Amino acid sequence: DLAAPETRTQAPAAARATSPNPAGAPAATVASSSWRRYGPLQVDWSNWQPMGGSLVAPILNAKGDTLYLAINCGARKMNATSAAGDWRTWDDPQADFERRLVNDLCSSRG
Repeated sequence: DLAAPETRTQAPAAARATSPNPAGAPAATVASSSWRRYGPLQVDWSNWQPMGGSLVAPILNAKGDTLYLAINCGARKMNATSAAGDWRTWDDPQADFERRLVNDLCSSRG
């Protein structure tokens, strides 16, 4: 069973407080070259950070909430925070966009 990144129960407080889409910023700002869209998610592709054997990056969900996504390439599993910042469970990618996201990240990391 995989532990949450850095065995934390929540994403770092400073990271949770940082929004990639500041109030009043046009949506096009978020869709810049460092952000990639996967299904309903926008992933801050240039901000992947190693944590506890996984890679973690900020994401925006379909509602525009800032969450965190963790991917463990060795296990091919993914995890995400809830709106409250708590890590959920490690799961296999289910949707086509989730499989593409895991494949894109893990193949780019060699």
